[in-house]
Amino acid sequence: MSINVNGQTIDTDDQGYLVDPEEWNVEVAEALARQADIELTDEHKKVMQFMRDYFTEHQIAADARFVIKFIADELGYGEEARQRLYTLFPYGYMQQACKVAGMKRPRAWSTG
Repeated sequence: MSINVNGQTIDTDDQGYLVDPEEWNVEVAEALARQADIELTDEHKKVMQFMRDYFTEHQIAADARFVIKFIADELGYGEEARQRLYTLFPYGYMQQACKVAGMKRPRAWSTG
């Protein structure tokens, strides 16, 4: 499978996750978000940038608990951070957030 972004073909797996996370950019995120029926906001972009920075530093996708902590501390949602994550990505961290942020499909991990 693949998506077309500005005339460039970006390979995805059979569930829509990027095959190569290095091909991710904002335009790719917007295309993936459209497929997931998400209209990206500044908050989405901040969360995705955190996820991308974590990926760059650790070479793995961040556990949801790290993203929830970022939303709590950096975006100021405190105890409401987990709910905010699922407001931003209603079908879940792995199903939408990781996909739109350009992560490979994880085999399994904690959802927070």
